[in-house]
Amino acid sequence: MLDNNDFGLASADDTSVVVLEQLSSHPQPEVREAVAKNPNTPTKVLLKLGKEFPDAITANPVFNLLLLENPESHFVRLSLARSTTTSEDTIARLSEIKDEEILCAVAGNPKTPLHILEELVENPPVFCDDENADESDFDRLFTAIIQNPNTSELLLHELAERGSSNVRQAIAQNPKAPLSLLNTFADWRNFRMHKAIAQNPQAPSAILEKLAGENVKEIRDLVKNHPNVSETAIAIINFIEGKPGTSIDLLERLASDRRASVRLLVAAHPSTPAKVLEKLVQDTDEDVAFKAASHPNATSTVLEFFAEFLVKQRQRVSPINGAKIQECKRTAIELVRRSDITPKVLENLLKMNEYVVVDAIASSLRTPPTMLLALTDHQFIDIHFFVHLAQNPNTPSEGLEKLYLRINQPQMGNMIDCLCAIAAHPNTPVHLLEKFAVDSRASLRAKVARNVNTPISILERLSRDLNDRVSYFANEALKARA
Repeated sequence: MLDNNDFGLASADDTSVVVLEQLSSHPQPEVREAVAKNPNTPTKVLLKLGKEFPDAITANPVFNLLLLENPESHFVRLSLARSTTTSEDTIARLSEIKDEEILCAVAGNPKTPLHILEELVENPPVFCDDENADESDFDRLFTAIIQNPNTSELLLHELAERGSSNVRQAIAQNPKAPLSLLNTFADWRNFRMHKAIAQNPQAPSAILEKLAGENVKEIRDLVKNHPNVSETAIAIINFIEGKPGTSIDLLERLASDRRASVRLLVAAHPSTPAKVLEKLVQDTDEDVAFKAASHPNATSTVLEFFAEFLVKQRQRVSPINGAKIQECKRTAIELVRRSDITPKVLENLLKMNEYVVVDAIASSLRTPPTMLLALTDHQFIDIHFFVHLAQNPNTPSEGLEKLYLRINQPQMGNMIDCLCAIAAHPNTPVHLLEKFAVDSRASLRAKVARNVNTPISILERLSRDLNDRVSYFANEALKARA
């Protein structure tokens, strides 16, 4: 309610300067405006009130006297620059004065025509002696132009190109900001910019949906309370905050979100379907791809895509980045050891051509015989790799024979562990078992004696072996078959 006593004092011709100065800070705007109109109000108080009540200042009878006495005073010029009753010609003359405060007043005056605003942007004055003016030196001026109701979309585009980050944030808050600029600004990883957009009362729902997935709760709350907020934006906010009820359609949409943090949440969501995981497992962000690959809903297709991703990732890694290379190899080995691994995944991982990965495939019980057969010709020459191939129950007889021929060479050195593994393998051809049965090394003959597929004729011969251990195993095998 208006305080009539204070209002009367502010309007009275006989109110003292001291009281008027006190009333200039009154909480009620009507009282402050009355002070601005009072001819007894001192100039310094009028100057303070001029920004809030520009037309009241120029309507004050004392202003005409001041205008006649000193038309070039800072107070007179600033008051005219602020007032909506000032003529266009006067505004044009004021726009040529190199005074930041006056020019900002001209730029903010709703009566300033567009062509003057354009000139201020095209040829902004230098307010200081420094010839190397920085773009931020014009923040106040450009912000005033942005907020002027006469500003055009074309001028906002130009200011977005020429202005500082503060200027762009002011554009983002402008209800007249072009949609194309808001779209661009919304894609920036900038909290202050996103806050400015969310505070724009005309921000469209599509832009708000972009901001709804932000990690910062302050931004999400602004979006949630915005007059243009959509049901989709609310659903995105609920998803980000871990609330139940996210639809499959929304998960599919958010799988393409520009923010890796959002895609990571989709990859970890328990309801994310396989077709979405197939997309996420090929994500450029490694954390997203890894999370999608480890999802309970991941299908063989997902794992195949992930294997391709790992191979490409390894190929991109610099040789000097040892930690990254080790990470690639560890992840590939973990993938090989999964219970739901497929031959296609293993085939993809072989392209990584890393020893530890190939060795893991050679050891896997899910590696098909054809792949194990091909591995017997692999370029790697390592006793452990050969042993793992020879021990894999899926290695076919042809593979075991090729492996034997490869390692049974003088230059291969001591391969007794691998030979023992071949001698013990149930798929080893009989002709190789016969060779091992007459080998001078008792360890090989013992493996033959314990092989479940060793023919009885060979077992009978081994039952009479001079080595007690060999003869014992052969006799036990004969008893078991009797």
